[in-house]
Amino acid sequence: MKIKTAFKNVFGTLLACLLVVGCAKKSDDSSNTADESDTPEVAGKKMTKETDEMVEEILKGTDKMEAADWLKRYPQSAIGENEEGQDLLLAPVVASLKQAGAKRVVIEHATLGQAQFLVAMIVVLPAEPPARQKLFALEPKLSELCQQTPVIDRGQKYLYYSFD
Repeated sequence: MKIKTAFKNVFGTLLACLLVVGCAKKSDDSSNTADESDTPEVAGKKMTKETDEMVEEILKGTDKMEAADWLKRYPQSAIGENEEGQDLLLAPVVASLKQAGAKRVVIEHATLGQAQFLVAMIVVLPAEPPARQKLFALEPKLSELCQQTPVIDRGQKYLYYSFD
């Protein structure tokens, strides 16, 4: 457990540095309307483009696997906790995304020694508007869970959710 905790601390810091350009960045595209505070902040076009580019690189690498394969190995993978402190399991989230029309759900992982750790989830978006609408309807809750800026449909290829 000490190795896992140490890995999480080191990896969390590294991941935070890598994502500083993305998830915590304020949108450059925000409108200048008087009711700006009434509309939630969403990721800008630049951040959406950078996310797609980052995911393209991840998908070329070796530290990834299809979510179905990950869940066969690690069926009790948790992606956070609910208000009562109970684990939120990855499997129902993946099932919801697939049912909504995701072309693929890919898990990015890190390896430390013999152990593999869940790092992030990549959703490969379909081209069809009805399926995209269903997936973007799920997006705000997933962004909230991952404590990242929500995104809207800007024609991107991917959604990316990092887990601590």
